Amino acid sequence: MCRPGAKLSKGEALLIHGAFVGGWVFERLRAELSRRGWKTHAPDLPLHGVDHAGQPPHPKLRHLGIADYRRALEDEIARLPQKPVLIGHSLGGLLAQQLAAKGLARAAVLLAPVAPWGVLPRTREEIEGAIGLLWKTHDLWRKSLMPDFKIAEQFSMDRVPPALRRDIFARMVPESGRVLFEALTWWLDWQAASHVSSHRVQIPVLVIAGSEDKITPAPTCRAVARSYAKRAVYREIPEMSHFIFGEPRETGVTALLADWLDGHAG
Repeated sequence: MCRPGAKLSKGEALLIHGAFVGGWVFERLRAELSRRGWKTHAPDLPLHGVDHAGQPPHPKLRHLGIADYRRALEDEIARLPQKPVLIGHSLGGLLAQQLAAKGLARAAVLLAPVAPWGVLPRTREEIEGAIGLLWKTHDLWRKSLMPDFKIAEQFSMDRVPPALRRDIFARMVPESGRVLFEALTWWLDWQAASHVSSHRVQIPVLVIAGSEDKITPAPTCRAVARSYAKRAVYREIPEMSHFIFGEPRETGVTALLADWLDGHAG
């Protein structure tokens, strides 16, 4: 029995981070969701914990693929008392879609999501970014990559205030090249590791995109939303880029996200 004055929980919320970072990116979002009655969880993907920041890649990292990340999240969900709502950013947005397609969520919020296998790039920058990654990194799928400040600053954190960028970068971790290969150059991955059976996603979906995003551009995020037909709502935020966390629009995105969850899964 709940004690007098105690707030009933709205349920579990699993927050899934993107490449090169950890669950710490959701600190402010978790605080708002907790205030509204959600019980939040923001696990680090395998070998993405804070102890890996500023360190050389773990020897096992290069062997990990999208399926390994997804299985780790499935284990997290299995430990929860009920199906969670999923909130995924970037690569985490792709993983959230895969988990939703397996019936492991009650609702999903996709923040600047990486598009699944088969969703064609919509902008020249998106195509050039993927090809450039392959060109600069020989045998990408066999390596781990260290975060690069200039690339992060130009393509991801370009709307984050300059004073915050070095602090954010200091918390970044190495990433699996195999995961990036599977996610960003899906047309070369004959195993289709990033595939999502969109018809199996039978829950409410909110897709949020930034108008200035160079990594997962708004037109591509819009295509992701269309793949879920009437089950999905698409919202495009003006003057927002890819990283979101620390950007001037973060507070507004947090409110939009939390309001939508309250209305569709609370």
